[in-house]
Amino acid sequence: MLSPKAAGVWYTNVYRRSTSCCQGDYLANGFSFRDQEGHSSLQVAADPTDRAEEILVSASRLFARHSYANVTMEQVAASVRAVPGALYHYFRDKEDLIFHCYLRGLAIYRHEIETAAEPGIDGLEIVRRFVRGRLRPESQRMILFTDIDALAAPYSSEVHAKRWQNAARLAEILDRGVADGSIACDEPLLAAVALISILDWVPFWLSERDYYTRQQAIDAIDDIITHGVYRREIAVPEMPEPLSLAPFLESRAALNKRAAKFDRMLSIASDSFNRRGASGTSLESIAVDAGMTRAGIYYHFSEKESLLLACLRRGLAGEISIREHLQDQSLGAFDHIVQRIRLLLMLHDTPCGPKATYHNINYLNDVDRKAYVGQVLATIRQDQDSYQRWIDEGRFRRIDTYFAERILTGMGHWYPIWFKTRRDWSPAEIADHFARLFLSGLKPRRHPA
Repeated sequence: MLSPKAAGVWYTNVYRRSTSCCQGDYLANGFSFRDQEGHSSLQVAADPTDRAEEILVSASRLFARHSYANVTMEQVAASVRAVPGALYHYFRDKEDLIFHCYLRGLAIYRHEIETAAEPGIDGLEIVRRFVRGRLRPESQRMILFTDIDALAAPYSSEVHAKRWQNAARLAEILDRGVADGSIACDEPLLAAVALISILDWVPFWLSERDYYTRQQAIDAIDDIITHGVYRREIAVPEMPEPLSLAPFLESRAALNKRAAKFDRMLSIASDSFNRRGASGTSLESIAVDAGMTRAGIYYHFSEKESLLLACLRRGLAGEISIREHLQDQSLGAFDHIVQRIRLLLMLHDTPCGPKATYHNINYLNDVDRKAYVGQVLATIRQDQDSYQRWIDEGRFRRIDTYFAERILTGMGHWYPIWFKTRRDWSPAEIADHFARLFLSGLKPRRHPA
């Protein structure tokens, strides 16, 4: 395993030598690192065909398709026509391989941000070039930034830090757009986080066998990010006052002692699945975090898959309760979107949280996964029906509701991971910025707000 210092050197070298998203020449000069115990972590031969890069490309593709938990070193080896032992010449173990997939993905992100920033074009066009370039159909470029906290602490911290550095680089471009008048944005760093979150969510829903082509998906995402979903010829309303969290908290407080203890266990487990993923979470670790014995966990769940399913169902039930609460409020299109995002993020740090992420779905067995996905899609269709109603009422532009919902979901999906420790903004401030980006887009509106 790389030491944090060595990881930093490796990452810097990746950036320096990056001239192509896919060619892998950023590893071609050859180097070797050792951890604090002197064990070889990564040894790369000075070979232009770079075997390590080939392994990283193939592993990233497998992880994107099947999740980190469901891919073995044997499968990675087979994908590059090698015996499993050959992988250990380059990577100490599966965790080391995943760590280097993260670093490679982060390097690709930085290269794409820097490549998009050509002189002579405005900030908005640079952002659009970056977004569209990121969605091009090279599957090996889709790196999943999930399960980061399943890595040992020094290495997960390294990945988190580098993600924020990439967000800061994108924020600099957004700042440039604000300065040249091509972008309307009051907090560029939050806008950058939202954009990266949207892009990191795409591999989980984009299909090559759906009613749209990839190019149509790229065009729809670019259009909504640029122009928003709210009609541009009408004034954007003022931000409404936040709704009270009391109904949700009172409902949770009304649970009896036994139900409350069980719910707290699911909350702790959900946080672990969010951050560590299915592969990095164990029933034993949940028991420790919840202050319970292992027997207490096994009383409810005999294995991890059933615990994960219970956590996912709890998260979905929370989102459904928010939808139902907002329906009772009879809000207009603008206020509904703002309050929906606010409630999702503001409830995250309460006993009603955490907000669920859904990147662990592939860990479920086929029967449970299909049933659960069916429930999720049913709620998504309800949101799409709301969008269509607001289009018919003349509040939303004539956007594709399918892509609109996935963009909105993507913005907030990674909130529990981005903002686990970073508290520069309140949940309401983050929610309001995400809502403004979704509703109004990056392009300035030319009429009085």
